Amino acid sequence: MGPMPATSSRPRAARRGPVLLCVLLALALVASAALAVPALAGELRPVAQWRAAHEELAEGSGAADHDAAAGPGAGGTPESGDSADEGARTGAEDGSDRGADPVPGGAGSPAASSSGAVSAQGLQRALDAELEGAPGVVTAAVGELGADGPVAGREQARPVVPASNQKLLSALAVAEHVGAQDRLVTTVVSGGPGALTLVAGGDTMLAPGQGDPAAVNGHAGLGTLARRTARALEQRSPDGVPGAVEVTVDTSLFAGPDLNPAWEKEDVASGEISRVAPIALYSHRVPAADGTDPGDRGRRPADPAGEALAEFSRQLQKELGDAAVTARGTARAPEGATELARVESAPVHEQSAYMLAHSDNSLAETLTRVAAARSGREASVAGVQDLLPAALREHGIDTSGLRVLDASGMAPGNRVTAATLARAVDTLLTEPRFGPYGRGLPVAGGTGTLAERFDDPAEQPARGVARAKTGTLLDVVALSGYVQREDGAVLVYAVVLNGVTGHTARAKDRVDRTVAELTRSR
Repeated sequence: MGPMPATSSRPRAARRGPVLLCVLLALALVASAALAVPALAGELRPVAQWRAAHEELAEGSGAADHDAAAGPGAGGTPESGDSADEGARTGAEDGSDRGADPVPGGAGSPAASSSGAVSAQGLQRALDAELEGAPGVVTAAVGELGADGPVAGREQARPVVPASNQKLLSALAVAEHVGAQDRLVTTVVSGGPGALTLVAGGDTMLAPGQGDPAAVNGHAGLGTLARRTARALEQRSPDGVPGAVEVTVDTSLFAGPDLNPAWEKEDVASGEISRVAPIALYSHRVPAADGTDPGDRGRRPADPAGEALAEFSRQLQKELGDAAVTARGTARAPEGATELARVESAPVHEQSAYMLAHSDNSLAETLTRVAAARSGREASVAGVQDLLPAALREHGIDTSGLRVLDASGMAPGNRVTAATLARAVDTLLTEPRFGPYGRGLPVAGGTGTLAERFDDPAEQPARGVARAKTGTLLDVVALSGYVQREDGAVLVYAVVLNGVTGHTARAKDRVDRTVAELTRSR
């Protein structure tokens, strides 16, 4: 197979090799404001150290592939038996990298870019050997990080169903339009005595009670917001809060239908995906009876924004005591309304990391709608469908054969090539301004949806030195990410198999063995 088509219209000199990176790191001590180091450079270490640290992390890991929760659907439903309680997490509880990954690299780390030491022929032989006899239609693309070549592949320009690898395109679009440290704000405004509006700002990971500053899911809480609102009302009305308080919710940030018509009805009914709202509890899950995060086994609310409004009203009632608080449905906040209180989410890059680590379908849809709004587009299904291809083109990534129907990958009509997926990973890792966004992928054998993968002897070389986004539907097995080889070179890859119905386990093994083989220097 010939080289992956060059897809970047920008000079590739910006994606530096090992020697140049070392020079830049030294120069950065003198002129850090003038130079940008690729996002991945701080993460990579000498392979022996990285593998040893992640093997230690992986011991006792209990999370499984949340990409593939059980469900009865035909074309788009993940295969039954692949799910596990999201509460059985590894690393950071929230799925982000703030504490989950014990091995951030240092100045002596291998470069996060092209080394010129990779043989295209060697990579091709490895792919051919490991993917021979794999079930279904096999597509793959492999290249050295930050370089146009050498590369190898199989049917790398063939559009296929990506399943949850679609979330890589969404993560790129979010990184392009939302600052990594930005936080999503939920506010309460007053339009007059006794008239309050809960204004949705895109945070769908709210806790019903007090927020947890150490968490991503549940970082901000409606109980916290209610307490701050009550204090503000008391300060504004020294003689007492009005006896009756009515609260509405403003969901005007998002537009259009809250269900994508491209989703299978069975997937919606089984809870694989839900109605999309700009405000929700625990990423569109009904809290457990004790108010805690129910994980991916939790039920989906019929009206996510309505549930949030009802919970906020209950919390405010507790804070105000004698005042009667009533939830009054959906309405836009009045012009000129005064803000009384606010709560803020975890940084958006941490929400994006959570989305990738736990393959959270609803979070992918909401974050990408937020990105669409930031880009000046409508925060709707149509806005997302326009946003993702535009984000790829912005970075010179080939969109031939691309068909975007949603942000999560739940729509079986999505199409993307392995070459495009590999380039999306490359861009997330090498674009300096994306910074923390490049660190969101699960670790092979250690965290998130990869915690129980790479367990067979032939797959274990990739444990701790590969990161990837999983993708699993009844008919699809996909894995796209990056891996550090024995010689320190870093490869980006995408392996997507379609038509694997009835052979999902064998397809996963083939894919994992292929990635493990990429760790070998050749």
